[in-house]
Amino acid sequence: MTTFEAANPNALNEQLQRYASLDDATAATVELWLRHAGRLSHSLETMDARMHREFHETLHLLLSVHQALPYTWAARQSASHVALRLRQQLFSALLEHEQRKLLALDIPPIPTRPDALIEFLIALNQQHVASKHPVFEYLQEAGTLRDVKTFFYQEGSVDARFDDLIALAQIGTDGCIKDEYAHNFADEMGHGDPERVHTTMFMRTAAYIQSYQGEDPQVQKEPITEALACSNLQVGMALHREHVFRMAGYLAAFELNATDRCKRLVEACVRHGMDANQLDYLTEHIDADVGHAEGLFQEIVVPMAASHERAPMEIVQGFLLRLQTSNDYCDTLLNQFLQA
Repeated sequence: MTTFEAANPNALNEQLQRYASLDDATAATVELWLRHAGRLSHSLETMDARMHREFHETLHLLLSVHQALPYTWAARQSASHVALRLRQQLFSALLEHEQRKLLALDIPPIPTRPDALIEFLIALNQQHVASKHPVFEYLQEAGTLRDVKTFFYQEGSVDARFDDLIALAQIGTDGCIKDEYAHNFADEMGHGDPERVHTTMFMRTAAYIQSYQGEDPQVQKEPITEALACSNLQVGMALHREHVFRMAGYLAAFELNATDRCKRLVEACVRHGMDANQLDYLTEHIDADVGHAEGLFQEIVVPMAASHERAPMEIVQGFLLRLQTSNDYCDTLLNQFLQA
C-alpha cells in the first residue's frame, strides 16, 4: 500500500466526489490525485484487479461529466481543468494500453483503396473470435435464466446510450457521412414515436427480462470491469475529435455483429419461456442493424478513408478496438457463467 492509499483509503472516484468543485482542490491535492492516477494507469499492465477496477470507475465518473444533466455534481465539473487533466491522463493510458494489445495481432497490410477497405474489415471480423463469441451460443443453448438476466444488466453499461455515441460521432462531418449518421440517429429516436426510441425500448425490454419469474437477488447488477472498459473506450473516443476515424471503425464493428448477437439473445429468452413480443429492443436490432452496418461501411467508412491518408489505419484501429474490448467483456462473463 502506498503512502497516498494509507492516507486516503477511499477510491479516487469517491475522493473526487467529496469536492463540490474539483477546481477548489489545493495544488498539492491535485498533484496527489494525478500521481495516484498514474499508479492506476499502471494497473492496466499489471492487472491488479482492485486498482484496475478503480481505474475504470474513476474514468467512467470523469467521462460522465460530459453527458450529465444540469444541477448535478457531474455537470458542475464539465468545465473543470482538474477533471480534464485527470480524464486525459486516464483515457490516454487506456487507449495506449488497448493499442499495444493490437500490436500482437497478425494483421495483413491495410488496403490503400478506400473501396477495398470494406472487404478487408469484414474479413478481419470473420477471423476474430468476438464476431461469434461462444458466450452467445452458451446463452442461446445452455445459459440459466440468471445468466440471461445478468448478461442483459451488463449490456446496459455497454450500449444502452448508443444514441449519444451517434450524436457525438456526427459532429463536424458533412455530406453522405452526416446523412448516414442522421439516418442511424433517426432510427435510435424512433422516427418521432416516443415508444420506439431505442433507449426507451432497451429500458422496457430490460425491465421485462429482469421481472420475468420474479426478481433474482443473485443476478449481478453491478457492471463488471470489462463492461466499464467498453463504455469508457467508446465514450472517450466519441468525445475526443482526434478519434473521429477510429470511432467510425468502432461503430462499424458494433453494428456488424449486433444482428447475430440479438438473434441468439432472443432465442435464449424464448427458451426460458419469455414472450418474444416483449423483447422489442432485441428484435428491432435483428433487422435494423443489417442496414446500419451497410450504411456505415458504404456512406461513412469509404468516404472517410478517402479523406485523409491516416484515415484507413485509424478506421481499422477503431474496428479492432471494438472487437478486442468486446471479446474481453464476453470472455469474463462466459467464465463467470461456467464457474457458477
